[in-house]
Amino acid sequence: MELIETQEVFDRVSQLINSATERLIVLTDRIRDSIAQDLLRKAGSGVDVKLITSDLNWARWLENRAKGYMKDEEEKISQEVQELSNKIEFFNRVPWIALVVVGAVWIVLLVRGLRGLEMIPALLVGLGVIYYIMYYSYKRRRSYREEIAVKAENRERIAEEYKGVRESLSKHLHVIEIDFELSFSVIISDTSAIITSTPLETEKERGYHVFTELEVEEAMKIVDSITSIQSLKRP
Repeated sequence: MELIETQEVFDRVSQLINSATERLIVLTDRIRDSIAQDLLRKAGSGVDVKLITSDLNWARWLENRAKGYMKDEEEKISQEVQELSNKIEFFNRVPWIALVVVGAVWIVLLVRGLRGLEMIPALLVGLGVIYYIMYYSYKRRRSYREEIAVKAENRERIAEEYKGVRESLSKHLHVIEIDFELSFSVIISDTSAIITSTPLETEKERGYHVFTELEVEEAMKIVDSITSIQSLKRP
């Protein structure tokens, strides 16, 4: 048994979590965001991760992330593609709008009495405007279509890349919520295990905590006892 500072406790806990290659079990009252992210990362890499905690916010965050890992990125790309599609639709209409406007100007000039050579400059300017707007609209549509193609490719790549991660999270990440407080934390990482008086959310707090290395069998007895208590408390 050791009495060590809070920061050192978290350093050792981080080492245990990061060293896990097959199994990682965390029993704690509260966790902080960095540890939640580490557990998610480990489960995504294929390590069997089990979290037992009364911290419902992070427990449910992990469960939701396991189901929709990087879905927000895919949705963001889909939204960007839709915005680009809307721009293409707008620039499809712009030449017709220009044609109507220029045609209306020509009609007004004819009504006002312009004929023959007097209409030539107006006709040339109008045709120039129409040509420029058609050319500019074409370039914008082509540019947006190229962007859509790139984003669609990125979306497919992300979906394929993270499909395996989602499957791994679904298979390897297990969260057990408990409805009572704990005054200690237990971490089991492969063949190593520790118990500490530190809740895993107090890294920035100054203080000293008990830190003890355990046999994995002893640590599993504690974990099993807590999960058994929770099972008995359920209606």
